[in-house]
Amino acid sequence: MTGIILFGVLFVLMFLGMPVCFSILAASLTYIFSNGVSLAVVAQRMVTGMNSFVLLAIPLFTLTGYIMEQTTLSVRLVDFVESLCGNMRGSMGAVTIITCAIFAALTGSGPATVAAIGAIMMPGLIRSGYSRSTSAGMIAAGGALGPIIPPSVNMVVYGAAMGLSVSKMFIGGVMPGILMTIMLCVVNYFISGKNHLVKEEVHYTGKEILHRTFRAIPTLVLPVIILGGIYGGVVTPTEAAVVSCIYAMAYGFISRELHIKALWAAFQKTAVTSSTIAFIIAVANLFGWILTKTRLPATIGAAIMSVIPNKWVYLAVLMVILFIVGCLMETIPSILILAPILVPVGVSFGLDELHLGVLFCITLTVGFITPPFGINLFTAVSTTGEDYASVVKGVIPFMIIMLLCVLLCAFVSPIITFLPNMMLGS
Repeated sequence: MTGIILFGVLFVLMFLGMPVCFSILAASLTYIFSNGVSLAVVAQRMVTGMNSFVLLAIPLFTLTGYIMEQTTLSVRLVDFVESLCGNMRGSMGAVTIITCAIFAALTGSGPATVAAIGAIMMPGLIRSGYSRSTSAGMIAAGGALGPIIPPSVNMVVYGAAMGLSVSKMFIGGVMPGILMTIMLCVVNYFISGKNHLVKEEVHYTGKEILHRTFRAIPTLVLPVIILGGIYGGVVTPTEAAVVSCIYAMAYGFISRELHIKALWAAFQKTAVTSSTIAFIIAVANLFGWILTKTRLPATIGAAIMSVIPNKWVYLAVLMVILFIVGCLMETIPSILILAPILVPVGVSFGLDELHLGVLFCITLTVGFITPPFGINLFTAVSTTGEDYASVVKGVIPFMIIMLLCVLLCAFVSPIITFLPNMMLGS
């Protein structure tokens, strides 16, 4: 009965349009008041939820992304990738997708990737013959690589909430991210052929390629510092986030592309974004405490176990649940609410905890480009100037291939677990 009331209040308020974080808080307070629990628990659990060293990586990586928006780092990256793709058919689309993938390895943010790369690539895509709808959809899909290719805010939150190594999760996201990047480029190639797009007439000499490569070094060094430091065991993800911030600021001031006013604006944006995430984590921790106290996860898990015969059916059901939730709810609340309930069931079936953790995050990430509430779709609308229906129409083929990639990662676990086990041990 308690569970029905708790989740009933939560979903009714969400359906009425209340922000997810306040819906979670209201549902939690309903339980607190109805069971005579001291209100002091609310403050205690919320503070405890935010009291994690790992979570410091979130505002730091976010700040890195906003600082990069104020400099030419993204433009240099686009020029570099464009020189490598040459004059192949659909090269501008490939440039867009690959640039999004590399930029994702710098910021870990889907919306930031869409905003930074979209503004640069949209005119070029249209000049190359892509429709406005396909161009906007491709940019939105490329931005979805942000939370998959490390560093990833979603993986930081999951690791902190579930007690899983964030470093292992970051490494586990590399191969799925590369797989999705390749498959998005394949879709782009077929779209180019179907629409009879002509090959680019631009030819880059060896000297020009070297020049663009040299100009892109400041950008390309950053993912090496972040990912190399983490994978090499030199720094933790949080320490890598500090290094990335210092590097971005140092580059901005040395190149004179970053000024105090712009830096202050980046700090303000970071404060707003990070405080929103921190509040969600805080109220979700309170909600999680209530779930634990009422033993709802164990009850729900036992019910699921009684009707699901094996791990393969479990994975199929998990994918369906996460695909639906990913397009209806924000990713971080989904992780904090559902992971403690659904993941232990998979572990009891003998599935690898790391596999489930990374899979959980990348599946929900597809929700970034899934109607009706995909945040990348709305970011693409504001960045490209296209209407919502046009962006959705353009993103559909890319969304389908990303769904297929996620399913492949679900049923072929080494795609996720091979690199972490090889580099850090099982």
